[in-house]
Amino acid sequence: MEQWGLITTAQARNAGLSSQQLARLADTGVLERLRHGVYRVVGAPPNPNDDLRAAWLALAPARTAQERLADPDVEAVSHRSAAGVHQLGDLDADRLEFTTSARKQTRDSQVRFHRRQLGAGEWTLVDGLPVTTVLATIGDLAAAHLDGGHLAGVVRDAVTTHHVDLDEVVAVLSPHAHLYGVPLGQGGMLLTRMLEQAGVPESTLAVGRLVVPHLDQESMRQAVAQAVAQVGAMDQESMRKALADARDVDTAVVQVTAEATEQPTPSARKQLGAGKDE
Repeated sequence: MEQWGLITTAQARNAGLSSQQLARLADTGVLERLRHGVYRVVGAPPNPNDDLRAAWLALAPARTAQERLADPDVEAVSHRSAAGVHQLGDLDADRLEFTTSARKQTRDSQVRFHRRQLGAGEWTLVDGLPVTTVLATIGDLAAAHLDGGHLAGVVRDAVTTHHVDLDEVVAVLSPHAHLYGVPLGQGGMLLTRMLEQAGVPESTLAVGRLVVPHLDQESMRQAVAQAVAQVGAMDQESMRKALADARDVDTAVVQVTAEATEQPTPSARKQLGAGKDE
């Protein structure tokens, strides 16, 4: 059974094992109990996500992992637990969180359910375990009003480690922006604040290209000015002219940087102008 070397009591019974036989296998060390009703076959390699795997199997103990993954309404690891699986931010993993399409209850105080219908593109498999995607996880945590500092760390890692598209991050943050002190729908403004709060360098042009299009004109000028300050001096008149002549923000960043250093910046052009029409 390909489910990480784990087996539930119900699955064992379906395979013909009695409760006494199962207990004997556990007593003799053939099986290792992970949680109520879930065992690991001795010799199966341990994994940091074993608690989540065991809890997920326990949600529908009579069905195999393969059977459940074929169900479009499969339960998925979500919220803080999903952030832990994706290695996003630094969140306490004191609960095992799952999103389900139907109402579920449990006596396990460690397990928490969230009810909503997940779209086909909102969950993915991580080593065989269904987990909400990085983007869906950000949206879930923002909707749950995770504190801004921790959400900033999640967003930072999504951008810098998972290379999530910033336009998509803006889209999932926008409905919840007002929960974090910015106007409703201003996901770009919230994203910018969070990247700054999380310590993403403002002079990093790769991040600047993604963030700047979502800023207002004044914030854009400040961002460009900060980038320029890292590479050289430039008088304000030259900067204003460069910004006025630039057709878009990417061109502005490249042009201002080039004029500040008095030399062409092919690497910057290649990085910032990727995908742009000439």
